Amino acid sequence: MSSSRLALIIPSLQFFEKAISVAPLTAPGQTHIVRRDQPGIEIRMSRSYLVVSDLHLCDVEDHADGWKAYKGSRYLFDGEFAALLADFRARAEPGAELSLILNGDIFDFDLVSAVPAEPPWPVSPAERYRGLRSTAAKSAWKLSLILSCHGWFVLALADWLRAGHRLVYVLGNHDREFHFPEVRQILLDQLHLAARGEGGDFSDEQVCFEPWFFHRAGEIYAEHGQQYDYYSTFRNVLCPTVEGREGPMLALPMGNLSNRYLMTRMGYFNPFATDYIRNLFSYLWHWLRFYAFRRRSLAVAWAWGSMVVLGKLLATKKRLLRSPRACREEMAAAGARAGLADAVVEKIAALQRPPITNRVYRMAREFWLDRLALFVLMVGGTIALALVPVPLWLKLMVPLACFPLLFFLYETFAHGETVFGVEREFPRVAHQLAMLLDTPVIAFGHDHVPRLLPIDSRITFVDTGTWAPIYDEAGRLLPGYRNFLEAHFRPGRRAEVFLGSWMGADLSRPDPSPGP
Repeated sequence: MSSSRLALIIPSLQFFEKAISVAPLTAPGQTHIVRRDQPGIEIRMSRSYLVVSDLHLCDVEDHADGWKAYKGSRYLFDGEFAALLADFRARAEPGAELSLILNGDIFDFDLVSAVPAEPPWPVSPAERYRGLRSTAAKSAWKLSLILSCHGWFVLALADWLRAGHRLVYVLGNHDREFHFPEVRQILLDQLHLAARGEGGDFSDEQVCFEPWFFHRAGEIYAEHGQQYDYYSTFRNVLCPTVEGREGPMLALPMGNLSNRYLMTRMGYFNPFATDYIRNLFSYLWHWLRFYAFRRRSLAVAWAWGSMVVLGKLLATKKRLLRSPRACREEMAAAGARAGLADAVVEKIAALQRPPITNRVYRMAREFWLDRLALFVLMVGGTIALALVPVPLWLKLMVPLACFPLLFFLYETFAHGETVFGVEREFPRVAHQLAMLLDTPVIAFGHDHVPRLLPIDSRITFVDTGTWAPIYDEAGRLLPGYRNFLEAHFRPGRRAEVFLGSWMGADLSRPDPSPGP
């Protein structure tokens, strides 16, 4: 990565919106204000929130052939993130309470496939091939590895806390490992170490880990959002573990397992974008371009990985159903921290979607196993026709005309909900939350789609996009990401809310290093 990209230079702010029914912004760098009255709620002191999500920090890998380019050092943004925090603090109203909300998927444990050279615990051959299991000890080691690659990020958070501000960490699906106290302690220890290295420190009370959502009445509700996506929802978000060979381990949903067992072995796809969702001909072109003349195998990674993920999903479902947990105490504690009645918390929980493990056919289709089975049946039928004494025209017409027609009809009627469905689901969920809560801002992450939508005259829904690298075929970052939400609440004034993109103009230029 070039030194100019690592320099702590504050790039120009580019505010934008991606929503219908919202007036367009006038110019980059100007503030888009959403004003809301809050009858019945008195704001006694100024508070400002900075919300980011989906940074997907992981370990760094640099490969000359573009393998896992999304993990390359060329896309590190630690310096830019530090600049955002510094700018937010510099513009804050004197005496205002500042809170940084990390709204899930800040770290991506699923993309870490490395193992320690001398592990202090057993490591199976499968783990050496695809990455460590999601136990407390192994997840703590993963976080230590990630933090060692992102020292500037740690310093930025430590500086924020050293200044006396608040940090709220809302867990997502790719960083659910923070459910384990050992993992949370690793982060706190590193933050303390960094703060003391700068001549200060902070109190652990300034840091709050929220496993489900963060809520402050009359101001903001922040939740990562994976519970409304049945590809990524946990059956019980407050009790997300099952008993494994090495003790409690996370009961990972399909989205996490797919990243661990598929995407890490199919490194020419970018898991942060949607370029891995294609039709048959696009997959064939991708194979010809990246795999046909190289030693890496796409077909084996897909076929074996899909079967492994499907098997693990069904095994996890069996374990969870065998030992169901209500987690009433955890739910009551979440409501108490948020200042919400138990009945309201239960209504929020009722909005969550059940995991995809309840729909085996849908899982098989997402992995293309249904089309594989149909292809095998067609090949078998063609061979059978060739061996039986039937007219030649029948042997030719059925494979060349009937089978393709059958496949076309199947594809026409088999379409159902896809991973893109959550983009449409979020505004509906936000509207239902608006009927339960009296907060002017509802913030989600998860789907990487930055947008700001008015829910009604009182409440605005904000999707905080992503900081993960989303790039074109030349490796150039697409504009409009590295998003952040600012929400300001001041006594006697209306709420101010806007969504921004922290990207410098130079980030869209081609990088001299080879692209994927």
